[in-house]
Amino acid sequence: MATMYEEQYVWRLPVRIYHWVNAACITVLFLTGLYIAAPLMSPPVGEATWYHRTAWIRMIHFSTAFIFIANFLFRLYWALFGKDNYARFAGFTPWKPVWWGQPFKDQLASYLFLKKEEPNYCGHNPVAALTHFLFVFCGSIFMIFTGLAMYGENNPGGFIDATFGWVVLLFGSSFSMHTMHHLVAWVFPVYLVLHLYAVVRHDVVDRSSVTSSIITGYKHRVEQCPELFAD
Repeated sequence: MATMYEEQYVWRLPVRIYHWVNAACITVLFLTGLYIAAPLMSPPVGEATWYHRTAWIRMIHFSTAFIFIANFLFRLYWALFGKDNYARFAGFTPWKPVWWGQPFKDQLASYLFLKKEEPNYCGHNPVAALTHFLFVFCGSIFMIFTGLAMYGENNPGGFIDATFGWVVLLFGSSFSMHTMHHLVAWVFPVYLVLHLYAVVRHDVVDRSSVTSSIITGYKHRVEQCPELFAD
């Protein structure tokens, strides 16, 4: 265990930029997606896409989706070639049995109010890292592939349709793929609730400036960094 009393620079600028761009994109995508799935003012006849309002909503949705994809690829590059362990997810090793050991159990018990004490982490603790991977990383990949397959249907035989059309086959039909795309979208607001709970809780319990760290990059009053010394 390393003992630290001064502020620690944890989240570099590229990570912070990704976080806020991702948050903005997910918000716009979710809200516009809800409208596309169930327009507030349905047209009397014909397809909803023929009407001006829905066409604008779809354009905003698609444009934001491409920004979301670019931002995701940017973060993936930084995860592979970042300048520090926090950017590269160096401590995220779920394939090792030791990763699921006592620190993970202690952190989970702390979140569930079963234990008061918990170690302070400079980066993501094991539970937060796993949650981020399942909800954000895996969720983003699913939404990107299904979203591009749906977008390709607008131009049958085009580049995107030819590249991602196989995704439709995995679901059996376009309708099934659309349904799953809409259902999985709800993963993100669920994650948001869990994320905000964890962030506020750490600020109250640990006083490590978790909330402000995603703006400034610095965490304060960090006493221990056990993940830096994990085997």
